[in-house]
Amino acid sequence: MTGMRSSFVLAIVVLQGAAVMAAAAEAPPEDLEKIRLAAPATAPARPARPRRILVFSKADGFVHGSIPWGAAAIRILGEKTGAYTATLSDDPAMFDQDQLRLFDAVVMNNNCGNPIADPQRRANLLEFVRRGKGLVGIHCAAHLDWPEYTEMLGAYSISHPWNAGSTVVIRVEEPDHPLAGCYAADWFPHTDEIFVFKDFSRKRVRVLLRLDTAQTDMNKPGVTDRHGDYPLSWVRRYGQGRVFYSALGHQEDVYWRPAILAHYLAGIQFATGDLEAEAAPRTIHDPGGNGSGQEKR
Repeated sequence: MTGMRSSFVLAIVVLQGAAVMAAAAEAPPEDLEKIRLAAPATAPARPARPRRILVFSKADGFVHGSIPWGAAAIRILGEKTGAYTATLSDDPAMFDQDQLRLFDAVVMNNNCGNPIADPQRRANLLEFVRRGKGLVGIHCAAHLDWPEYTEMLGAYSISHPWNAGSTVVIRVEEPDHPLAGCYAADWFPHTDEIFVFKDFSRKRVRVLLRLDTAQTDMNKPGVTDRHGDYPLSWVRRYGQGRVFYSALGHQEDVYWRPAILAHYLAGIQFATGDLEAEAAPRTIHDPGGNGSGQEKR
């Protein structure tokens, strides 16, 4: 896997007098430059105040080789646009209350399994979002063995019938939505690993992107409904807080695709509270027999 090229540099980060060990993971310089070039020059919203986000990259189970690329992309998006300052870490101690309170949002970067095991730290994250902060999930962030977190995020990934390197067609459900205006058309081809979810309901989330079943090969093992609903990106409110999830991001090259980076940035700014966007669920779904996939109101 090309992720083996990454180098992991351990750095001491001091946050209000508390020293924590943070994993400052770096992709190769040539890939960092691709990310910088692909990142938007400006943010979709002006920050109301200086924002700080935590990018948490610990995985307990399968470790995605693209984790350093994802962390770098989120950092570069903030640096280039001024939307926020990112702290990169794989230390669960960042979920202690005295550390977590320093941030406006948490980005869960491809975390599989049980990366936050301590019950109090779990409770701290739930309360952090519930009381008005933000949560962003990237790809395998939907595969944490933690039911309360799954309820907060909106779904749990159970399989990927479309394995890494698969090309599918993605439908943009609301091209005019502030988090989806980065896409030039209402559908686009995308190469990635594509999840199927359980514990998902459109009654709880507002779907932004979904698999276009009329233009995608649905003859895959594990696909039980060829005309079903396969969400890939959504927003929701959780208490007073805001949640954005994108299933895209298994492969390293996803992180230098301009539209995807713009989608991430808008989602992060929604999570921090700087980008106003509708998050109320839209529950009626029409997969569209001709590939139109239009949402009914």
